[in-house]
Amino acid sequence: MIKDVMVRLDGTFADDARLAAAAQIAAIFDGHVTGLFLNVVRDELDGGKPDQTAKSKAAARQAGDATETMLFQRLTRLQLSTSLRRFDIADDLDMSVTALPVARTADTFVALRPNGRSNEPQDLIENLLFGTGRHLFLVPDDWTGFKPLDSAIVAWNGSRESARALAEALPWLQAAKKVGVLVVEGERQTRTDPFKANDAVQHLRHHGIHAVKYRAVGEEDDTADILVAECRNLGANLLVMGSYGHSGLHELLPGSTTTRILRISPFPLLIAH
Repeated sequence: MIKDVMVRLDGTFADDARLAAAAQIAAIFDGHVTGLFLNVVRDELDGGKPDQTAKSKAAARQAGDATETMLFQRLTRLQLSTSLRRFDIADDLDMSVTALPVARTADTFVALRPNGRSNEPQDLIENLLFGTGRHLFLVPDDWTGFKPLDSAIVAWNGSRESARALAEALPWLQAAKKVGVLVVEGERQTRTDPFKANDAVQHLRHHGIHAVKYRAVGEEDDTADILVAECRNLGANLLVMGSYGHSGLHELLPGSTTTRILRISPFPLLIAH
């Protein structure tokens, strides 16, 4: 069950989508929302004098105080069980070091999908994905919430990563009205292709989830676009998938399924590694 929902907040317009997701998750599972505010207070300025650095740090802390107050008020207005944790950090590089230990004790971490346009540092998302051992719930910049959670699709290829994502997604799949397990097969069918995902479907049924298997055909390079197209056709509003790679999103090929899904997905992603 998902009881601890952590969400990164920074006081910008991007918080609208983040809070919409966190609040709805907490409402679905009767959970607690913890806002994580990472306030950058730089230790020194390039070429700056000590007194200038001190004034700048004082100004950053004062600005952080104002943002913290505003975020606390926004969380209070959710009328849910909420709390706010603030950390003053020296620079952007400290974000992951600070966020990882606290994120590991949450059931899910809510953020914007890092698509190059959002206010979400890719390094932070990358380190949380590969370092927390839990799933991330990534939403588009303009997301306003489920209306409601009608259909969830699990992208399945039999890998360890897809198994991790499936396990992390069980509470979501139990809450969804419809669940599908989607397999993207190559255009040249193999003898085992018709049996792919049968065990995953059976596993979900053992958990009381009446999952249905779906099959699509396409080349490996087109997997991301096929997943999005099939999810649209099936009326899905949540895609569950594993993240493939060994040590970071930046090491994945630019055209890989994971990086392209992060860039183009119009619906939330539940992603795990």
